Amino acid sequence: MRPFALARVLQLAERRSETLARAVKLAHGIWLRARGHQVQLTALRNAHIAQLAADLRGGVPAVQLQEMNRLQRAQAAEMQAAQDAIDAAHCDWQARLGEWLQVEQRVKALRLLEARHQAQIAIQQKRIEQRQHDELVELTHRRDAGRRGR
Repeated sequence: MRPFALARVLQLAERRSETLARAVKLAHGIWLRARGHQVQLTALRNAHIAQLAADLRGGVPAVQLQEMNRLQRAQAAEMQAAQDAIDAAHCDWQARLGEWLQVEQRVKALRLLEARHQAQIAIQQKRIEQRQHDELVELTHRRDAGRRGR
């Protein structure tokens, strides 16, 4: 019987799918780390705000207030950068996920074709075996009929 013609294509598609799956997991990890960094920045900002509130109750010099405002602006910029990193990582993750899903669909289609091919070969093999069996039975009947005829 002839082998599955697309076996090499299936093998390459499976390898590509595995590679893309690893890339999806890596991109997801990057996204999760970016979110974790934002959580850390938020906790730091909240602690800074609480400290600032406590300091303001007691009164602070104008120079120190200006420094605190500068730090808050820097924190806000860092928070925005963290959000931008999250958004970029999420987009990258989703793009890789979409690409992997397409390749995975192709792998499934090729596996289905391979399964159909194997089923067709099994049917052909069964027909060949049945034909050989029928020929053997017919030959045996002829031989037996020939012996009885003598």
